[in-house]
Amino acid sequence: MRMGCGECKWFFPLDEDPNRGDCVQRESDEKSEYYTARPCGAEDAACEKFEKK
Repeated sequence: MRMGCGECKWFFPLDEDPNRGDCVQRESDEKSEYYTARPCGAEDAACEKFEKK
């Protein structure tokens, strides 16, 4: 069974279209911690950062 972005804890769906959303990841470097977001679809193939909800 193939996992999709919609099943990941980092996927946040859009209110107006739950099949589209953002993958929000917490990143850090030597100076600070921050969040990155990239658009994705609920049915997109899961990436290497996938974590089950």
